[in-house]
Amino acid sequence: MTNNKINRIDKDIQKTREKITEYQNRLKELQMQKTEAENLEIVQMVRSMRLTPQELSDLLKSDPIPGIATVTPDEEEKEDPDDEA
Repeated sequence: MTNNKINRIDKDIQKTREKITEYQNRLKELQMQKTEAENLEIVQMVRSMRLTPQELSDLLKSDPIPGIATVTPDEEEKEDPDDEA
């Protein structure tokens, strides 16, 4: 009787591990799809500006883009929540 219970628990453990692996793979796929969609959106925005590669480079090197806050490396370290314990 106890052996049957252990076997049933072992089967449940195996099924759970398989589901975890399946969900991890699905999560990776969704993250890749999201990144792809974000990249496509960025490319479309840049293309809509109709700039040459040199003009785009100059624009990105110049003043900050309106609406986008710039963060210096020092500020980034101060705001990093992973460093707080």
